[in-house]
Amino acid sequence: MRLPRPPEEYWVPPHKVALIGTGGRSVGYARAYQQRDDVEITGLADPDPAHRRYAAARASLDKGIAEYDDFRDLLREQPDLDGVVICSPNHLHAEHAVACLERGLPIALEKPLAPTKEACERVIAAERSNGGRTLIGFVLRSSPFYAKIYELLARGLIGRIVSLQADELPGVGVSSVMNRSPWRRYRDKSGGSMLEKSCHDLDLLNWLMDCRPVSLTSYGNRQIFVTDPELPETCDDCHLQTACPYYNPTRSDHEDLGEEELLQFIREDHRCIYNIDKDVLDVQTLQIEYESGALASFVLNFHAMGPRAGRNFHAVGTQGRIWGNLHDAQVHLYRNAPAKEEVFDCSGDGSGHGGGDKLHAYELVTMMEDADYRPPQSAYAGYLSAVMCFAADKSVEEKRRIDFRFGEDGVIDLA
Repeated sequence: MRLPRPPEEYWVPPHKVALIGTGGRSVGYARAYQQRDDVEITGLADPDPAHRRYAAARASLDKGIAEYDDFRDLLREQPDLDGVVICSPNHLHAEHAVACLERGLPIALEKPLAPTKEACERVIAAERSNGGRTLIGFVLRSSPFYAKIYELLARGLIGRIVSLQADELPGVGVSSVMNRSPWRRYRDKSGGSMLEKSCHDLDLLNWLMDCRPVSLTSYGNRQIFVTDPELPETCDDCHLQTACPYYNPTRSDHEDLGEEELLQFIREDHRCIYNIDKDVLDVQTLQIEYESGALASFVLNFHAMGPRAGRNFHAVGTQGRIWGNLHDAQVHLYRNAPAKEEVFDCSGDGSGHGGGDKLHAYELVTMMEDADYRPPQSAYAGYLSAVMCFAADKSVEEKRRIDFRFGEDGVIDLA
């Protein structure tokens, strides 16, 4: 429900925002803005009219809202935009972001920055040359769970960080989206499962470490969603319909309500999740060394259900530990002296990603209100986490450690 409009003498025109790409993630932004009287969504650009209609209906947008097949038509016909949200498929991010940055518009760009290192660097260059500002979709930074962890670490309550351990264990809904999506399941479109699914997890490690990575090693393969000649091509022809959770996938208990929006876009494709063509990994591990000497480990493993699935975190410091599970919404702090455990309730507002979705969307409003505001979830933060994902895949392919070389301009070379 929108907030009531103030008296006419105090009223100022709302910020005009357009959405480029109206898949499932766009709904979270649109719903958040619909709850404010100072933001007006003025246009939707997506080549698929069904996607536009679905997003508009789920977010309760005005039925007369302007719709466009081509994002260029939107930018041309709406010259008075104040900001743009880009939720298009990953391989289109750079084209859409550069066009908006060249217009001088602040943008909220869904993660990842782009699916290749070269495309990421095009966005960085466009932002710098146009004095642009980018909010990358690292919604987890805004969740109460990770915000509390950041606060406790920043206060030095466990001393110097020695190691961080984190994992993402997606359930049935997310696993189905990743392995059946018309574009996510192909590395040339999504950038791979580590980039598509966990670039914001690696961003969290960078944010919490508060220093740069030095090197990493990664192992990965596909063990779960592999071809099975005993299964038919389509689910409708399968004798395991009642036994297979992927016949009619639903959100697992630990998955966000927002993930249901994504499920809408795979239900039209009933090909077997095991036999459908794909080239992304379904399990991958990383070991990362940071400039401080601290070490981090991360695991991405699809097809996880039951207790402690989802996202887990554990930090060990010289004076204590911090741990928790995002779905449980509790952060545990143990200090070696006085040998005491504290538990913090970090329940969110139900907006998705542990309560981070709405707060993250409102960052763009701050950018529109304050021309000097640059969000910490910046394009460069997106570049760094993306390059780590590229390095991880390179490590898997070449079976070796990858070192990071930072240039004076921030460009990263992999050695």
